[in-house]
Amino acid sequence: MYQEQRLNKILELLAEKRQLSAKELVDYFHVSKDTIRRDFAILNERKLVQRTHGGILPLENKQQILSFNDRSKKFTKEKRKIAQKAYELIEEEQLLYFDVSTIILQLAQVMNQKNTIYSHSLDNAIMLSGQKQIDFHLLGGKFYPKNRFYYSLNEAELLEHLQFDIAFFGAASLKNGQVSYEDAEDAYIKKLVMQHSQTKVLLAEQEKWQKNFNYILSDISSFDYWITDQKPTTEIKTLLSDTLKIIY
Repeated sequence: MYQEQRLNKILELLAEKRQLSAKELVDYFHVSKDTIRRDFAILNERKLVQRTHGGILPLENKQQILSFNDRSKKFTKEKRKIAQKAYELIEEEQLLYFDVSTIILQLAQVMNQKNTIYSHSLDNAIMLSGQKQIDFHLLGGKFYPKNRFYYSLNEAELLEHLQFDIAFFGAASLKNGQVSYEDAEDAYIKKLVMQHSQTKVLLAEQEKWQKNFNYILSDISSFDYWITDQKPTTEIKTLLSDTLKIIY
């Protein structure tokens, strides 16, 4: 079993039992105590667990839980509709990428098929780590608290060895038909995913055309689908290619 697979299984067991000791995981995985200690250190660094003497507990950081709940409250009717239409594109046993986005967090909430999902989003990790049918992989590294994602160059380069069936992207801005974001590191991960995805799906409301951020991922027409909340205006349509499929 690879380390990331073991880490995901530890999170799954923790969700079930609410506490785990190093000894029981040594017996469960048939690995050394040092291996489990390293796993605990990684999960603690990623802010997914709380370490104790000889074990781990679910994270009880009230500030973090509040932030997650705050994001969940942003699940508007429009976001739920967009997420449901995105879900209809998914088939079982696919390799998927879930971006950092409140709409995609809503998509994560409705997932109930057997799929493998990669993400660098803490909120997606919280939502999906306890679902047995999902083989979830968190891309770790330094934590960026404002937008709640992880980044490290080594973790990001793992994406070069994958080929996603579908990649779901959010957007901070769609100004002038360009998909952009607030953080350079976040945009870099998305660029790698774009290069290694068979189908690229953008989930974004029309209001994102009024916002502007510095780090550009691509032109909106680089995507295969754009799922949004209403019919695009004539002005917006002039910036879109005929190959982009629009769902609303």
